[in-house]
Amino acid sequence: MNNRLLFILIIVVLLLAGGENQNAIANNINITNVVLVAGGYTDYTYVQCDISWDHSWRASWLETNVIPNVNVTNWDAAWVFVKYRIEGGAWQRASLSTTNNEHVAPAGATINAGLSTNASGSNFGVGVFLYRSAEGSGSWTNTIKLRWSYAQDGVLSTSRVDVSVHTIEMVYVPQGSFYVGDGTSTSLQGQFENGKFTNALQIISEDTIVLGGGLAGSLGNNNTSGMATNDDFNDTTSQTLPPEYPKGYNAFYCTKYEISQGQWVDFFNMLTDDQKTNRDITGGVYNTSGKGTDLETNRNAVAWTTGDATCSTPDRACNFLSWADGVAYADWAGLRPMTELEYEKACRGPVIPVPNEYAWGNATITDTTGFNGTDGSGMETALPSGANCNYGNTDILGPVRVGIYATSTSGRIASGSTYWGVMEMSGNLRERVVTLGSAAGRIFTGAVGDGNLSTRGDADVTFWPDSSASGAAFRGGDWNYTTTNLRVSDRRAAAYTSSNRYFLYGFRAVRHMSSVVMN
Repeated sequence: MNNRLLFILIIVVLLLAGGENQNAIANNINITNVVLVAGGYTDYTYVQCDISWDHSWRASWLETNVIPNVNVTNWDAAWVFVKYRIEGGAWQRASLSTTNNEHVAPAGATINAGLSTNASGSNFGVGVFLYRSAEGSGSWTNTIKLRWSYAQDGVLSTSRVDVSVHTIEMVYVPQGSFYVGDGTSTSLQGQFENGKFTNALQIISEDTIVLGGGLAGSLGNNNTSGMATNDDFNDTTSQTLPPEYPKGYNAFYCTKYEISQGQWVDFFNMLTDDQKTNRDITGGVYNTSGKGTDLETNRNAVAWTTGDATCSTPDRACNFLSWADGVAYADWAGLRPMTELEYEKACRGPVIPVPNEYAWGNATITDTTGFNGTDGSGMETALPSGANCNYGNTDILGPVRVGIYATSTSGRIASGSTYWGVMEMSGNLRERVVTLGSAAGRIFTGAVGDGNLSTRGDADVTFWPDSSASGAAFRGGDWNYTTTNLRVSDRRAAAYTSSNRYFLYGFRAVRHMSSVVMN
């Protein structure tokens, strides 16, 4: 036997906006031509692949709607990670090099290793970010080589191994100050404010924040008015938000879309039989522990009994995800949940808030009433032509496909995009966040997933809200909500806890550029 790994290639491609059907109107991120590069290495090898997507961008501009004016740089990126299995066993995370220049990208592209730390204190790369080195936009294809430190994973050079490469499109949210709360005085529901005053509060660092108490400079919440479950602080009672809780000031990446049904199936099909049983969203009791059927329900078409799950509408956002389901996906992908402060930063950017604004920066909204083209094809567009949100429970009784409002020429308002280019942050499915309104949420440190799950298929990262969802809550509204609850500043459900698999619940994840945190 020679001193190289013997690989049987099995290529599993995650298309963030595509699943089994590629979607040219969304960003159509895709991995092809996966090969192992021979070289006689004794403890590592290279995984080579081509990665491409449409409408990739990197841009810089002077933002004048903030005092003082700031220079801003923003881009999209592919988060790329690798799984392997030995002799047909369980799929596991492949530990990639922690050194950026030990991976290979062509001129014009940058690779940045995303790190994690295991219980023994050893660092490893759970994935890499690939993005443009200079300003540009349009379709983009790169051949990259990722250095897999297989000996660190306990893989022998004589092992027979299957390899799978995955990618998720993400959007870079740069470091800097931003505002929470929008200063509105109408229909307030627990929204953030400066002390007990209506005006917005600017987050200027990751330092400790005083919550409540009513003093100027503290983070108030309209004295919890209108909240479904109250925060444990108000205008008279204060709490402390520790520096470890991610406040959104530091740079982070946010997944561009909510988890699609195709993505969920691709993830689910890499689990063991025991893990699948625990992560099955098709069984159980409708709207508490699952869909209760393999039939399409509330526009969720995921089906599973045994073997591999299937889905006929892979481009739609995936509902019926519990908190435990969402964080399992995040841990498996080497990502983490987002906090509710990061939610407002990802929506609003650094600019001065607009009263009653939605994620696209103004207070005007147009509901989706139908589709142009075949619904579920991955190519359908929204009707009427000016629609930029899915809400109101009148026409579309479930989620629409991710990225449905964006075209190659649509602007922020028409596409329903946040300041940075994140999609569907108002409406469609509720955004799951780590609340700052309870002690269980405030212990969150921003630890990232290590790419592996427990034997039951659960996330097992220290200080994440667990499967009970204590410390987890909601922002952004959903397809069943009224317009008031879709506003960026609305916190009606920001301390509300639910562990159910519900037809309104989806998930998206975030990650710092490089994270080295114990989990």
